[in-house]
Amino acid sequence: MLTNKIELTEYSLDILKDELPLNIINKLESLKGKSFQRYDEFKLILHGLLEDQFSDYASEILDHVEQIESDEDTLDENDGQSGSIYPYDPTQADIDIREDPQTVYELVERKWERGLIKMPNFQRNYIWKIEQQSLFIESILLNFPLPPLYINKDTKGKYVIVDGRQRITTLRRFMKDEFSLSGLKAFPNLNGKNFSALKSLDISYQSRIEDKKLLVYLIQPTVPLEMVYDIFNRINTGGTQLERQEIRNCIFLGTATEFLQKLSQKEGFKLSIDYGISSNRAKDQEAILRFLSFRIFDYRLNYKNSMNDFVERAMKYLNRFNINDSEIIALEEEFDKSMRLTYDFFGRNNFRIPTNETRGRINIAVFETVAGYFASQNEEFLKLNKRTIKKNFKILIDNWDYLDAVRISTGDKKRVSTRFDLVFDTLNAGCKNL
Repeated sequence: MLTNKIELTEYSLDILKDELPLNIINKLESLKGKSFQRYDEFKLILHGLLEDQFSDYASEILDHVEQIESDEDTLDENDGQSGSIYPYDPTQADIDIREDPQTVYELVERKWERGLIKMPNFQRNYIWKIEQQSLFIESILLNFPLPPLYINKDTKGKYVIVDGRQRITTLRRFMKDEFSLSGLKAFPNLNGKNFSALKSLDISYQSRIEDKKLLVYLIQPTVPLEMVYDIFNRINTGGTQLERQEIRNCIFLGTATEFLQKLSQKEGFKLSIDYGISSNRAKDQEAILRFLSFRIFDYRLNYKNSMNDFVERAMKYLNRFNINDSEIIALEEEFDKSMRLTYDFFGRNNFRIPTNETRGRINIAVFETVAGYFASQNEEFLKLNKRTIKKNFKILIDNWDYLDAVRISTGDKKRVSTRFDLVFDTLNAGCKNL
């Protein structure tokens, strides 16, 4: 099967010689003629090569890398994977994780009050019972050693909890008198007491809790996102391998995550997919994010060769706004229109590739392209040409080039362009203008 590899060819390097400083060209010489399976693999290597100069020259260099056809099989970034989800060598990488011991008061009281603590949502259904929370507080009173906390510090100084959500939440709740101790074994006389009652009983209890040192490992903002994904999965103690969107929702907490959550809960969206994309593990939000990404950025100009980089860039873009800003409202209106009209046109077969026996499953690449087409068109135009578009959709779904582009290596730049071009060209064929 023909696939594409990424390469900085001799021709590309010759062009760059007229545009970049000699010291940068000398570094790039080591990459000349080497093939990389994925765009983000090349980008990661380039980052290590250029170090502090990466942000100055990366964009220009990445614009000149070429896709080289190969007859070797390749694993798409969205296909089944195990182990590390990114092509980097952790034995060679400089992973900047620092020990930063902090007291309970400093971390749970002061930083929380200042809005610096951000909680991920992938463990939101996992909540300790009162007895578990009480025993944790008792462990602190006994000065027992506690497991370390892992926190991802973002570029804005926010603390995103990677591992330790229940411990921090328990401390916060107890210090705000939201529960009373229960089931204590070492301090049975404290059962039924909240934090205020503990302080009234003996002020030393307050200092034992507030002055307790917590071992915190801070993942610095300089750690590449590729590594942060892997770190999240390796040290998460929830017991379940995290999906990419779950981790993105931790790293990019803000308007992006709030907006995705809002759209995923809309009844119009659920109806349009006939409840065919599970909300479990944020699969529905990932589908919506891909739709939004291609509405925000032009697939011809802005898509390089990594779906992961592309959707992360969209989340960063969304985080520049507030949820009620006009840019967000406009995207929401496009989304609502697209979900409503695609369901009106295709009903329960919406976004699906039928088989001989069934209507088929929801295909995310079909979702992002067909929904993107409907979002981009005037509603009156779509209604005027409803019969033609429905007929054209049947032609599209039988087109082998389109099926290849939505089924295999869907993050490949060539396939992204192919499926979007085919959707717009095919569905528009024979349509009347307003």
